[in-house]
Amino acid sequence: MSITIYRRGKIWHYRGTVARRRLRGSTFTADKETAERIAAEMEATEWKRELYEPEAVLTFSQAVSLYLDAQKPDRFLLKLVSYWKDTLVRLVL
Repeated sequence: MSITIYRRGKIWHYRGTVARRRLRGSTFTADKETAERIAAEMEATEWKRELYEPEAVLTFSQAVSLYLDAQKPDRFLLKLVSYWKDTLVRLVL
């Protein structure tokens, strides 16, 4: 089953199953076309996660964003982000 969108109040939400994972959430928009694009991006991301392993869909910019959300220092990050941008990174636990 692919992801479908539905309306709750004025905001569009998505739900469905992709690669044996149940996805549900809000698109945070009242525009149907934008909501469809967001849902399609979520589906594509899940397929990438399934095919290339979970770590392969995290970009360096996203990793920096998570780092800053954790209240870490940003002293050298500007130069790093401008160089690495959307390079895929591996999460090592």
